[in-house]
Amino acid sequence: MTQLQDKTANTHACEVSIIVPTYQEADALGPLIERIGAVRGGGLDLKVIIVDDNSQDGTEELIASIGLPWVRLITRTEDRGLSSAVLCGLAQANGRVLIVMDADLSHPPEVIPNFIAALDGAADFVVGSRYVPGGSTEDGWGVLRWINSKIATWMARPFTTVRDPMSGFLGFRRETWSAAVDLDPVGYKIGLELIVKCRCRHVTEVPIHFSTRRYGQSKLSLRVQLQYLTHIIRLARWKFPGWSSFVPFAMVGLSGIAVYAFLLWLLQAWFGERISEDLQIIIAIAIAMVWNFIFDRWLAFWYARRRSIVRQFVGFLAVCSIPVIVNFFVTRWLIDDQFVTPAAGVVGALVGSTAGVIFNWVVVRAFVFRTQTPAGGD
Repeated sequence: MTQLQDKTANTHACEVSIIVPTYQEADALGPLIERIGAVRGGGLDLKVIIVDDNSQDGTEELIASIGLPWVRLITRTEDRGLSSAVLCGLAQANGRVLIVMDADLSHPPEVIPNFIAALDGAADFVVGSRYVPGGSTEDGWGVLRWINSKIATWMARPFTTVRDPMSGFLGFRRETWSAAVDLDPVGYKIGLELIVKCRCRHVTEVPIHFSTRRYGQSKLSLRVQLQYLTHIIRLARWKFPGWSSFVPFAMVGLSGIAVYAFLLWLLQAWFGERISEDLQIIIAIAIAMVWNFIFDRWLAFWYARRRSIVRQFVGFLAVCSIPVIVNFFVTRWLIDDQFVTPAAGVVGALVGSTAGVIFNWVVVRAFVFRTQTPAGGD
């Protein structure tokens, strides 16, 4: 998804815009709007934008029957999903402060004044947090869900020190949203995307009591968890493009050593002396190079996959020829009078790879996979 262009809706500006993405959560909307109304009754100028992904569960009829001028419904029939719904709502919002929250009553709207107070101070982004002093989670969480939350938090650590980066209860000023670039969220965790892509430096966590949902179904599933992993990889490639290329390149190189050693053993076991030792080494090297090329192109140089694979392969072979030659002669030297063992193959590959890993990465990145990488701040 590309960055939405309309970030500056300018009609009937208000103090706070609350974006509530929904899908089949009509039962929760009445109580939620009532509670937000109580906050509004305390003198806070706010409007609610409900972005519904065509639930067809009575949401449209409910909002029409409520008839509140400060509640607006946007029904989407295309490009559905929680993250894109949030971006759609933000693009239509006109508040000085923008709030994102779930519709299932797990997020208490009563703390919105605390969000505003933090944003009027030093914070440029606020997270409703379960894991800071004063925050809590309602009983009923299983061990697996708790472990899942902790692992997800640990995976977000390269991007933020926030204790609850998985929270969907968010607040930020309009200018923070306007500074966002290259928004490309996936899955349900839009908060981490905004913290990174808005380049937020002062993130404050406001304690909340996270209630177990009373309406609808939980969106936590294996598919959602895989989407989160994909999201983490995307963010790493955006924020740390150099490291996100070099680390996979080095890891693929290590895996290539294992492939090379295994092939030497397999070829000896299959063919023995029926083909020459030199030919067996050449075959193992060739297959290992193809292995490295395929996975380097997929993992280390993801940004250049649209270019000609044939030209890239030829260039890859040319650049890697020097460590390959070193690998061949070191392995051949270790053969002695009997055919090389897998351990000797590992030694030969390690010598060649160590001699060439940084050289190869720099040259391959510059000349073979030279399409410009995302520039997020590496």
